[in-house]
Amino acid sequence: MARRIIMLLCVLTVAVVYVVRLAEYQLVKGEQFVQQTTSQTQTTIPANAARGEIYDANGRPLVVNHIGYSVLFLRQYMTKDTQNQTILTLTSHLRENGETWNDSLPLVWADQSQTEIAANSQPQIEFAEERDSDIEKLKSANDLQAYATAQNCYDALVKKYEIDKMEGLTPSQVRDIMGVRYEMELKQFSYRNPFTFATDISEETMTYITENTLEIPGVSIQSEAVRSYESGEIAPHVIGTMGKLSADDYKKLKNEGYTYDDVIGKDGIEKAMESQLRGQRGEKTLTLNELGKVVDNEVTKAPQAGNTVFLTIDSRIQLAAQDALANIIDELRQTAAPGKGGDVKSGAAIVVDVKTGGIVAMANYPNYDINDYLNDFATLNAREDKPLINRSTQGRFQPGSTMKPAVALAALEEGVITPDTSIYCSKIYTFYASPDPASNYTPSCLGYHGPQTVTDALKNSCNYFFFDVGRILTIDRMNEYQKRLGLGELTGIEIGEKQGILASPAYAESLGRVWNPGDTLQSAIGQLYNSFTPIELAMYAATIANNGNRNQAHLVKEVKSYDLSQTVQPEQVNLLNTIGVDQQNIDTVKLGMYRAASEQGGNTWSYFKDFPIKIACKTGTAQTGGNEATVSPHTLFISFGPYEDPQYAVTVILENGANAPTYNSNIRVARAIYDALFLYEDSQQQITPENELLP
Repeated sequence: MARRIIMLLCVLTVAVVYVVRLAEYQLVKGEQFVQQTTSQTQTTIPANAARGEIYDANGRPLVVNHIGYSVLFLRQYMTKDTQNQTILTLTSHLRENGETWNDSLPLVWADQSQTEIAANSQPQIEFAEERDSDIEKLKSANDLQAYATAQNCYDALVKKYEIDKMEGLTPSQVRDIMGVRYEMELKQFSYRNPFTFATDISEETMTYITENTLEIPGVSIQSEAVRSYESGEIAPHVIGTMGKLSADDYKKLKNEGYTYDDVIGKDGIEKAMESQLRGQRGEKTLTLNELGKVVDNEVTKAPQAGNTVFLTIDSRIQLAAQDALANIIDELRQTAAPGKGGDVKSGAAIVVDVKTGGIVAMANYPNYDINDYLNDFATLNAREDKPLINRSTQGRFQPGSTMKPAVALAALEEGVITPDTSIYCSKIYTFYASPDPASNYTPSCLGYHGPQTVTDALKNSCNYFFFDVGRILTIDRMNEYQKRLGLGELTGIEIGEKQGILASPAYAESLGRVWNPGDTLQSAIGQLYNSFTPIELAMYAATIANNGNRNQAHLVKEVKSYDLSQTVQPEQVNLLNTIGVDQQNIDTVKLGMYRAASEQGGNTWSYFKDFPIKIACKTGTAQTGGNEATVSPHTLFISFGPYEDPQYAVTVILENGANAPTYNSNIRVARAIYDALFLYEDSQQQITPENELLP
């Protein structure tokens, strides 16, 4: 009996102790334990903001966002012992599904397929081409000498990331793991800085990751806005591309809230309008269970989406210009011989709103699709025709006779000539003729034009007239007016541009050459060292059309909030300068350009004689210095219309596209653009209605 009492007392004592402790845990320290449990299972990560979208002038979407899913690595739950296996599991799954992940390690297999690599126990590793700075960074980060080989780097990373402790891996799997580990290191993977392993994954991969949390600890799925180029072949050089931050980018931008894992605009409008398109990052609090699985996802600081940019580009006109360029160039290559336009290399066509300086179309040939840039950059970048170059802003071409309106304006304003001055063209210009062969210089016109006024000379493109006018005017006075018109000057366009070159004694000296009197004559007809970008020539034509008011070129019409409810920035029309020329003189030059298109004998009359809109224009042919039998000159065209009240200026350039049997192919491109501008508002182009997604 006593035993039972003693045992009962012991049991009661133990029970009382447990009850007291349980009461203490629940009633006295309950809140403390809850807080401890919460802090241990919650982590805060950045919540990316949606990037602003890009629309054309009429509200047709060019770049939009869709909801996608990214794979994030969380340092808190990805341990040193598990990370390599987690990476292997994920990369194997994504590779089977044909999906990609973030890996910028500049080590590649030497011209072998995945099957060949898997079958080869020792495949050859080499450095990726054109990645010198990345290779240097790789060696430096791993304390390797500058002469270290790709194999040296590969071996060092195998040991550094302890991949050599894993058994049964193929060379391809080893390279996959080290690539991701290296990327994690570059992106400064940490407790406060999750690593984005992959973006815009498929629903199948999202489901796989969600259902296999135990096998891949530390992996989380996050929904976010993903960039989508609805019609990537429309003005890709204007829209531009995006890419990861480089080390230099990060140094410059880290104080502005950028992280190593961010992407930024690399060129085009994506770069120029980065500050408007980029939103402000927020924060998410993830709650994870003891297995590291996300059980709650709360936005604790809402991200702010970027603003939406409306371009001055009209998709319909842009497509008309692109198609015309491509069709004419393809035709030349198929039907013309080298030296007769068949060797045409590239082209550019630009349409400017005369009153504002807004760029309505900026077409380049060769063109490309931004989606190809994203999916297969290496192939696109390796093409011999260099489609990624924006010829409109980065190409420089001799202007040829398109320079003559500028020379005519200068001569009229300086009093060298009047509208009625007549100069007799006898074809051979003999002012610098000399019995001494060393100093004899007798340049030639293309015809015997007889007496020429300035409007005659513009209509007939008479070299003789401009030889004489240029000589009297002098190179300094000639260049002064050309600068006022924007030749040899930056246009101010947002996406970056090269500056044109004006021929001058100083420039000749910089090349180690001597300026001769005859050089002034060649400068007056747009030859010699004169070299301008298509955008300069387009804005020069627009300045003449706008009665000497030179506006800044621009591609941004306005900026609105992401939901389009507010205008953040209206269109900015900036007057750069007025050329300071009497209106009568401007009208005289306009008349000469109009006569070139409207009167029989003008070199563009046959193309515009039946056009219901009056066009003013000037053609140009620029010698390239190559073998004339096999290398065609460049062919240029500047214009505006309607003549009475100009709305648009159209400029076309075909590199090595002159002398074709079909004659003046650039004018045919321009005519197709004018058709789209004035005749076919309901164009046959399959353009999506306003405010609807492009196909």
